[in-house]
Amino acid sequence: MDIQVRPVASPTEFRAALVVNRAAWRDAFADVLPADALDAMTVPDGHDLQERYDRATGADRAFLVAVDRKPGAVVGFADALWGEGRKAFCERDDAELRALYVDPDAQGAGVGTDLLAAAADRVPAAFDRLTLETFAENDAARAFYEARGFDRIGTSTFEVAGEPYDTVVYARAL
Repeated sequence: MDIQVRPVASPTEFRAALVVNRAAWRDAFADVLPADALDAMTVPDGHDLQERYDRATGADRAFLVAVDRKPGAVVGFADALWGEGRKAFCERDDAELRALYVDPDAQGAGVGTDLLAAAADRVPAAFDRLTLETFAENDAARAFYEARGFDRIGTSTFEVAGEPYDTVVYARAL
């Protein structure tokens, strides 16, 4: 797989990343989240898509896509932010990795590692840690981050369809 990681270039490409997000959630969380919550994940179009794209590509944020050069398809994405909107577990000098997802068919090919490195590279020098949270039951994600130098620093919860789910918070120096 010949991957290029770069900033998202258009709302259409952003939508393709959201399709990857939905596929990755359905694959990773089938045994964690209720089926109706996974089925409720929709991919926006029109005005809603444009609004989400504008937010994701705004200031103090990097929304990156991994594109397989051969077919030109988006196979993963990472979303990092370091300004307003970071979650409560972030300290003042922390950037947050809000999301990192890889299409289930592209997992194991280094796409996630490339996205993580590219996202960390885009964080301004004023920030000295990258923090994130993942579902406590997501063993694969926890192993992925731990293998890349992240340390568990706490716990939190993330709400899906009105229900709280336990998460693990990780951090790594930049």
